Amino acid sequence: MSNDSSSAVESNAESAFSLLADETRLAIVRALANATDTPLTFSELRERVGTIDSGRFNYHLGKLTGRFVEKTDDGYELRLAGQLVFGAILAGSYSRGDDVGPIPLDPPCPMCGGAVEATYADERITVQCSECDRSLVDVGIPPGVFEGYDTEELPAVADRYTRTLFSQARAGFCITCRGTFDGRLVKRGDDSHNDVVFDDVHAAYRCDRCNDELVTGVGMVYLDHPAVVSFYYDHDIDLSQPHLWGTAWRTAPTVETVSDDPVRAEVTFEVDDDTLILRIDEDLNVLDVARSPAE
Repeated sequence: MSNDSSSAVESNAESAFSLLADETRLAIVRALANATDTPLTFSELRERVGTIDSGRFNYHLGKLTGRFVEKTDDGYELRLAGQLVFGAILAGSYSRGDDVGPIPLDPPCPMCGGAVEATYADERITVQCSECDRSLVDVGIPPGVFEGYDTEELPAVADRYTRTLFSQARAGFCITCRGTFDGRLVKRGDDSHNDVVFDDVHAAYRCDRCNDELVTGVGMVYLDHPAVVSFYYDHDIDLSQPHLWGTAWRTAPTVETVSDDPVRAEVTFEVDDDTLILRIDEDLNVLDVARSPAE
């Protein structure tokens, strides 16, 4: 993204959020989001917000209309932007208080057989081996995701949420701003991810709008690929079932770079006497699929 485009996006964002820098305006958004009978008339909305001064209320409502609120012949309702803002407020507003964990998990670490534990701290879920310190999952999760769940349910909830993030990334949408998320194959030493505990080759998704990133082992990119799903299903392994630190890591493939110009790599999944090999390019596209007995 050019500097001019980036500046324009930041300016628009500042303008949008400045509109919400008022308790009355936030109350309007909240009232419309919680209403089950929208659109609401001016009087109905003002009554639910609890503002006595009609002129003051009209001023604040006018500031929101067109950006976050839609005015129709029947009244007022939230636009999609308003719904997303309110959703973000809810996602970040819930607090469990103290950090949670470590919580023991099954199965053991796929690398050393050590005990695996989950910890939620500073709005991040970390699943890590207590012996070799290998990080299996390290991802940010808004505290609101865990609202209504008991502590022992947190790992399963985190598992489902993380799967959702990966699914969104694979579809090409940024997990933060919904911008374009481009995936690429990265070799250790080629970027700033050398502290990430993955194989020498890993996958990285980067947003061209907000610059957010999602870094993962290459195998996670293809857990929903038809060839991979059917390969494991033939061996009574259902990849649609949890856990990321269970099935997905037990089935972690080997990755080997076979060409540098152009960049090509082979991702090999192996179960019993069968192997499935995906040949991929630098943009993580699958170029060829081969299945054969293991050597």
